[in-house]
Amino acid sequence: MPSPTARYRWLRAQLHSIRNGTGAAVLPPNISRLALSFNYKTANGHMGAKKFFRECLPRLKYHNPNVDMPVTRSNATEGPATMTVHFFDPEAFEKLSQAKKKTQAQVQPETVSTVEINMLNRFSEDIMKELIEKTSATVYSEPPRSAELEEEAAYLAKKREGELAEKYKLQRAGRKRVTNELEAQADILSSIQSQSS
Repeated sequence: MPSPTARYRWLRAQLHSIRNGTGAAVLPPNISRLALSFNYKTANGHMGAKKFFRECLPRLKYHNPNVDMPVTRSNATEGPATMTVHFFDPEAFEKLSQAKKKTQAQVQPETVSTVEINMLNRFSEDIMKELIEKTSATVYSEPPRSAELEEEAAYLAKKREGELAEKYKLQRAGRKRVTNELEAQADILSSIQSQSS
């Protein structure tokens, strides 16, 4: 089992990969829902939609926890791959939620307008660019690291280089040993053959 320090570093790396990269964007506050619809099978142009679902959607959800992001996947072999962005009026929603506070009922924002993005036969990066353009989303940029994190990153890189050097050294030594053993066996076989003839 890995040590707690190794697990902590692995989790920090995972969190860093979710916070940054393609899909790390903050959507405007007037978006209530981002609905995806595509096929399970990646044939017929659905690969970009699947990559968007696997790589970009977790980052979008991380930066926009209040936005509902349902995904509908079908078993059809052909069909559309679409993303529908639902916009709502924040002022009207606030008034409605104030009125419904007394009843303790959960209020869903009413969709005022929608924007549809075609994901068929497109790369996930292109889909994300179009989403940012059509919604005026803000791309997230990581704040500068502290000196402590920089030192730790340098230490981990140096440690990794040392581990790789040791690994390659052991592999070379193993290959050399095997080569020497094979040469010794070849010498023994050649001496046996020369004695028998």
